Amino acid sequence: MKWPHLHGIGLATVCVCALAWNSDAAEKSKESKAKKPAPADSTMNIKAGSGGKDFDSITVEGEDRVRVRFDRPELQIDIDPQTAPGLTWDSVMDVLESETFSFVDPMVARPVAERTPYAPRPWLDQFRPGPVARFQPTVSDVTKWSLEVADSRGKTVASFKGEGKPPKEITWDGTTTDGSTARADLTYSYVLNASDRAGNKRSFLGDSFKVPPRVVEGKGFTGLLFSVTVENFENEIGPLALESASRLNQIADATKPVQVEVTAPSFQMAKSIADGIAAAMRPSLLGDPTRIATSTQVDAGGGELASVTIRVTK
Repeated sequence: MKWPHLHGIGLATVCVCALAWNSDAAEKSKESKAKKPAPADSTMNIKAGSGGKDFDSITVEGEDRVRVRFDRPELQIDIDPQTAPGLTWDSVMDVLESETFSFVDPMVARPVAERTPYAPRPWLDQFRPGPVARFQPTVSDVTKWSLEVADSRGKTVASFKGEGKPPKEITWDGTTTDGSTARADLTYSYVLNASDRAGNKRSFLGDSFKVPPRVVEGKGFTGLLFSVTVENFENEIGPLALESASRLNQIADATKPVQVEVTAPSFQMAKSIADGIAAAMRPSLLGDPTRIATSTQVDAGGGELASVTIRVTK
């Protein structure tokens, strides 16, 4: 009587355990299905229109060509140079004054050690235009008169004459009777001859004079005339040559030839003076330095002086 009862209890217990086991297995099966990862895409293809795809690795085999483009963000440097750390902004003078070298001191100290070879002149005044000499006769009660200008060799270089009372002033432009220009190395004198109604003739001898440095005008040329001392011409030609070049730059075309003519007691002296003047003019004269030519004449009439004429074609 008891066996069936016990047997019935035991079966129920077994059934309950079986149900419980089945329930746990079902839950575990659900969890394992939920945790199982999705199968990986082995095709490694990117569909058209898609934003992109991440690949862990890429292997290229055969003759396939792959173009890979890396999109990088735009580089933006938001830095203000005025406020950037480590940059110091200074003025130009701060940079120049930071060095120990001075650009002013050498220029100030140079005139103390070196003297200019030129005489200080505030303006160009060596050469004067206008007449060589002005004569002012003061005779009266004369019927005719004449004035003659002669050089130191006794040759008459200019003459003037007229009827009645002579004018208050007679000017001589330096042109001689043969049409040439009076030389600067000679000494000149003049004599005034006057006759009255009775036929009396009187002569007045004037003071001697020299031709000063001057601007000469001739037919088709402009020139400068001056004299130098034969024994000391090296010290005299510097200022005269500098002013000659300055004046020629103002009054003549830089393409015109320049002729330096020197008359001296000897050929060697005349050539030395001409070459010295040409060399002193070249650094200051505009145009081609080779446009300066020299010529010489030998004449001992000037004594210790040499006459220099610089001509340029108009």
